[in-house]
Parts: sequence; structure tokens; C-alpha cells
Amino acid sequence: MVMDPETQFEQMKEEAFYSMEGLGRLNPEKLDFYVDYLKFQVEHGFYDGDANLNILKLYQFSPDLITRSSIDNVHLVLTKALMQLPNSDYVYCRAQLSQDMIDDNLTKKIDDVATLLETCQFPEFWNVIQEEKIFEMTGFVEAARRFICHVVRLTYKNIEEEFLMQLLGPMEDKSEFMDIVAENNWDHNGDSVFVGHKEEMVEQKEIIEKMPIEVVTPILAIR
Repeated sequence: MVMDPETQFEQMKEEAFYSMEGLGRLNPEKLDFYVDYLKFQVEHGFYDGDANLNILKLYQFSPDLITRSSIDNVHLVLTKALMQLPNSDYVYCRAQLSQDMIDDNLTKKIDDVATLLETCQFPEFWNVIQEEKIFEMTGFVEAARRFICHVVRLTYKNIEEEFLMQLLGPMEDKSEFMDIVAENNWDHNGDSVFVGHKEEMVEQKEIIEKMPIEVVTPILAIR
């Protein structure tokens, strides 16, 4: 009987959890399992940050485990961690790397992409990720857009539609943009989008309705 991916993920997650208890966390014999688990997450869009971080800890404390393919695993761990923004998974993972790993060209590229996201240079971010295949990872674009929506929600109440579309990156058509608006429970009003809390919109409406024109006119006349 073929096991569905979600059930398989739960079983692997449980095995990883018990494997990392106590001193078992640094058992080099479990590295192959953790790497297989990582690749399963990448393929099916799941995430277990603790298990992925443990791969880097094993490389750190058992350098003899490092092979030519190890840097590929490092790249996968970093990219999956980056997808968890605004959580600090990426910072924790990067702190485990050796200098050789940090100096790797693709590691530097992932670092650059992380910086673009963290400093909210979103249009440039969308340009840069076109250059590397690793950013085609399942769920990466969706995760980046979730983070961008988080930043937009913290920064704006109303935002121009065209500008918001630029921040959210290339899309197949307008319906994809409208789906994101709906998922975030935002209000699309012509050429702008209300991204604040609904209560703020209600309060603003009440204030406008309670201001009689005879009160507003003298105020507007003041220079």
C-alpha cells in the first residue's frame, strides 16, 4: 500500500524527533536519514526546521561526514529556512556553517536573496531569484509572497494596486493577484487595496459620517 506524503511526513517527523533526544542528536549514523528526510520535505513542500538544523550541526561537530554533496544539502537547508521568514530559522542555520560553506558561491547567492527580502527590496528580489534553479523549490514563491504580505500589512493601510503587484512579483494573470487579496482578507477598491485591519476601516468610515459639512467648511477655509 502506497503511503500518502502527509502520513509519511508525520512518520519521518516522529522518527526524527526521537532520534534527536539527548546525545542521539549528534549520532553520525543518522545523517543519511536526515538528508533523505530533508529531500522529502523539499519535494513535497513540508518543513521540519529542527531536523534540518541538525544536519548542519552534524557537519559542524563531525567534519569527517562532509562530502562533495554536503554543500548541496546545506543549500537546501538554507533555502527551506529562508522560506520561514519572518521567523529566524535562516539566522540559526547560517550560524552553523563553516567558513568554506559560507564562501561557496551559491551560499553567497542565497545570502544575497535573504538580504533583499529582509531589507524589503522586493522588486530586486524577484529579478535575482530568476538566476538560480534552487529558488524554483516547491513553495518558495508562495512563501516569499506570504512574507511580503506580512510586511505590507505592517507598513500600510492603503496601497496602490499597481505598486502592490510589483512587490508581489510576476504573475500569470490578474486573477492570481485577486486570489492573494482574497486570501489575506484585504479589500480591493478600484486602483487601491485596503490592507489594514477591518476595524480601522470601520472607525474611519464612522468619523467621516459624523463630521457635518458646517463643521468641515470653516476648517477647510483656514490657510
